[in-house]
Amino acid sequence: MSNVKFSQDYTIYAVKAPQPWEKEANYWIPLLYDQLKEGKARFGWSYNSSLNLNDIKKKIEDGVQLSDSEKDAWDHASFLLGVKEGDYFIYVNMPEWSKCSIVRIKGEYNFDVQPWDPQGKDDFRHWFNCEFIATFDRNADIVHPYLSKRLKLQGAWYRIYAKAEFEELLEAIKTGAKGKTPRERLNELIGKSLENIAYETYKHFPDKNLEPLVKELLENYPYVKEVRKGPATKGADLELVFEIPLGLSSFQFLCAVQVKSYEGDLGYKKAIEDIKKAFDSKHEYACGLIVSTALKYTEDFEKELENLRKSYNKPVEVLLGKDLSYLLVQNNMSKDIED
Repeated sequence: MSNVKFSQDYTIYAVKAPQPWEKEANYWIPLLYDQLKEGKARFGWSYNSSLNLNDIKKKIEDGVQLSDSEKDAWDHASFLLGVKEGDYFIYVNMPEWSKCSIVRIKGEYNFDVQPWDPQGKDDFRHWFNCEFIATFDRNADIVHPYLSKRLKLQGAWYRIYAKAEFEELLEAIKTGAKGKTPRERLNELIGKSLENIAYETYKHFPDKNLEPLVKELLENYPYVKEVRKGPATKGADLELVFEIPLGLSSFQFLCAVQVKSYEGDLGYKKAIEDIKKAFDSKHEYACGLIVSTALKYTEDFEKELENLRKSYNKPVEVLLGKDLSYLLVQNNMSKDIED
């Protein structure tokens, strides 16, 4: 396909050619598909020389009575007079069922006064100069499910209000991307939503304000017996007491928690230094936990984190923004169920 440049204002039209199951489809479909590739986008309801839309429009303006064939052509094809350069036609089920072909319109409306097809069957005289873009399968993973649904035939023509999904499709065709399954798309959307929640959490709970929220979320976590304010001057913002059942008894262990309201990548090593301080000040800590609204941490942070684990031979985990968002959503859902 050619390089596609989008204007600020364009319209996407799904248009109907003969469908594979219709009479004479075997004649028209190959001809019309070849025309698309040669740079002519054709449309039907134009089976005699009196059906030029410009002529019909003038008759309407002059108050002249239209024939039945003129009324039919106007009802189905008058939208063509509003098509402009830079708009797109997507031919549904062209050149075969489930396949669609995209062209970009390059000129104004034209009409063939004489039949153009080899056997003179005499239709599809409405046409535009066009640039052939691509043919694709509407059920392929590169097609967003919403756009795919819109490409199930709904009439002679209709507008498709899915520009973002359409542009994503063209980019996938251009780059040869394999596309995404509906589940992958949903997971991506969920991930973005969790990132947005993390950012809003950072804005609404800056600095130390985040600690009470984290305390509330951790209190509802499985096997957590208690979450209490830690000796912050000794490195722990919170202390987390786990109780794990084991047969008829249980065992407990204590975790030092550092809370950081942070935007962007977590490269702030003070959290690691504070966990070190906590481990040094209280040997009862069996593990450490760093909770942050940051979406990821830097390579340097990861190196320091690994050094911390090795130096103290204790597990230290990090809950980043998306993890925190998940806990927040989970906690809110639990409350809704209880209510």
